Amino acid sequence: MAVIPEWVVPPAQQVADFHHMAYRLADITGTNEAAGQLAAADWLLGGTRPAPVTHRDDPVTWALVRAESWVALCDAARAAAPTPEDWRRLGVAPRDAVAGNSEWSYGVWRTLSWLLGVRLDPPFELSRRLADGTIPESEQRYTLPSRPESSEWQAGQAHRRERMWAEAVVHWQHVRDRADATVIR
Repeated sequence: MAVIPEWVVPPAQQVADFHHMAYRLADITGTNEAAGQLAAADWLLGGTRPAPVTHRDDPVTWALVRAESWVALCDAARAAAPTPEDWRRLGVAPRDAVAGNSEWSYGVWRTLSWLLGVRLDPPFELSRRLADGTIPESEQRYTLPSRPESSEWQAGQAHRRERMWAEAVVHWQHVRDRADATVIR
């Protein structure tokens, strides 16, 4: 049974829905991004160890998740790793990314940034729920089998990878600029 830490920002039902759909997406699509999303959710919710990007085996805390998210973003953006000053601010011991796959790291970063409340939008669209907790049948989200051998699939994947990288670079630069602005010189 997954345990949702009290500092996770999205409502528990959304987190549960996300976790369930992450399993489906990783299984059906087979993408590194979906696998990273699932690994991040499993790690944060207590299902697996070690951490998805740094492979830390420490207990999951807000500070550790924040640090893992930052390392994942650096890896996803193919940008400079956290500086010694970043590690001091993060309050955890430095650890490099082990994942080495920017798509995986992107999935981890998007998931952790949403769970921490840095991003308000989940990494993929979740079904809307009514007040009684049910999902309107017309709005249920489904995953479709992939056809990785098709040229359409390959073209779509290439475009998706470029969008992921561009988004990661923009967010990395935003965080880097904010961190640099707070350094007393």
